[in-house]
Amino acid sequence: MVRPFVISACALSLATSVAVAQGTVLHATVADAQTGNYILDAEVTVDPLGLKGVTDYFGDARFAGLRKGRYSVHARRIGFAPLSADVQLTGHDSLEVTMLMAPVSHELATVTVDAASSPFLREFEMRRRQGRGQYITDSVLRASLGIPLEDILMARLRGVMVARQADGSFVPFSGRGDNVIGHRCDISVYWNGVRITRPSASLTIDIPTQFIGGIEFYNPGSIPVEYQDPGSGCGVLLLWPRP
Repeated sequence: MVRPFVISACALSLATSVAVAQGTVLHATVADAQTGNYILDAEVTVDPLGLKGVTDYFGDARFAGLRKGRYSVHARRIGFAPLSADVQLTGHDSLEVTMLMAPVSHELATVTVDAASSPFLREFEMRRRQGRGQYITDSVLRASLGIPLEDILMARLRGVMVARQADGSFVPFSGRGDNVIGHRCDISVYWNGVRITRPSASLTIDIPTQFIGGIEFYNPGSIPVEYQDPGSGCGVLLLWPRP
C-alpha cells in the first residue's frame, strides 16, 4: 500500500535572494507517492492563517511573508488521500516542503459492459497489459471528473504538452518525433478508433472528461501497427468513449 508522507523539509538562507519583508517564504511541492509525478491543481492550505494556494505544473505552491511560528500545511487533490505536515518557521529563512500524496481508489457503482457494444474495452485492456504505451483508465477518469482533459493529459502522460486556444480548446503536442509544424510536434489524435487529425494540420480538442472511458498514448517508436500512418511521427493519442 502506498502511504502519503512528507519526504523533505529544508531551510534555505535568504541572504542571496530577493528580500522578503519580515517573513519566511514557504515552498510546498506536491507529487504522486506512487509515480513521483508532480500533481497539478492540488489545493494547499496553511493553517492557522487559512492561506490557500494551488500547485502549478511543477507541483509547486508558494506562500510569502510568513512570520515565525508553527504551522500546518495541508494538501488535497481529487484521487489522492489528503496529506498534512507541521512545519516550524523561523521568520527569516525559506522553507521547502515536499509532500508525496498516495493515490486512492474510489468505490464506483457496478457497471456491466457489453463487449459487443464496446469492443474498444477489450483492445484497450489487451494493449495495457502489454505495457507498450501510457494509459489512463476509466477509474482514474471517473476520479478526475471536473478536471479539464488537458490538465489530466499533462499530469498523467509523460511527454504530452498542450497548446491552449482562446476558445477554451487545446492542441496536444510532443517535443519528440519528426512531424514538426513550426516549433511544435502535433500528436495524431483518434476518437473511438477514427483519426480526427490530418497531417500538417492542427486540431483543437474540446471533449468533456465525463464522455471518455479510456486514454492511450504512444511515443513514435511504440505505436501499434494499426495506428501507424503518415503524420504519426510525433506520437498517437487514442481517446475512447465511455460505454
